[in-house]
Amino acid sequence: MARPSSIDRLPDEAKELIGTLRRQGRTIDEILAKLRELLPPDQQPSRAALGRHTQRLDVIGARILERRAMANALVDRMGEGAENKLTRLNAEMLEGILNDMMAGEDGEQVALEPQDAMFLASTLRQIAQTKRIDADHLVKIREQAAKDAARKAAEVAERAIKAEGKKRGWKVAPEALKAIREQVYGIVEA
Repeated sequence: MARPSSIDRLPDEAKELIGTLRRQGRTIDEILAKLRELLPPDQQPSRAALGRHTQRLDVIGARILERRAMANALVDRMGEGAENKLTRLNAEMLEGILNDMMAGEDGEQVALEPQDAMFLASTLRQIAQTKRIDADHLVKIREQAAKDAARKAAEVAERAIKAEGKKRGWKVAPEALKAIREQVYGIVEA
């Protein structure tokens, strides 16, 4: 594995500042000037290192935007509600980011420290759990929609049978309507 860049060795606050300034649209020279104000001379990165780092940030940002657009398009096509859409979008984005992190800059597999591997495994487990919960929620919504549709169809059929019976002078037994609800529409009342 390659040795950490001068940016990787910076304090977390400085790395966060770089990301914040880049998201605000600041140039490499503006970011470098700000770092020179805040960091001691022995921690200041070179312009080239900062350029490579901001280029990676830009690529990652573009990937996130691309994934977000794809996830939104796919979820919109499936017609899910806003809560499911957000859950799926977050899970897909996080999974993509983790996959990108596992491939180094040069495309080689990244070696992880044991605690990082544990964190990654835990995060992947949480993503899988989130997707399962999302899928279970979607199944429940569909089941409820099917029950509601069956109940509404049974009510329409019941009204139609009663109206037709009234026209023809039939007396429709409540047991017959109950049998239709149970056997045709699967609605069993307790």
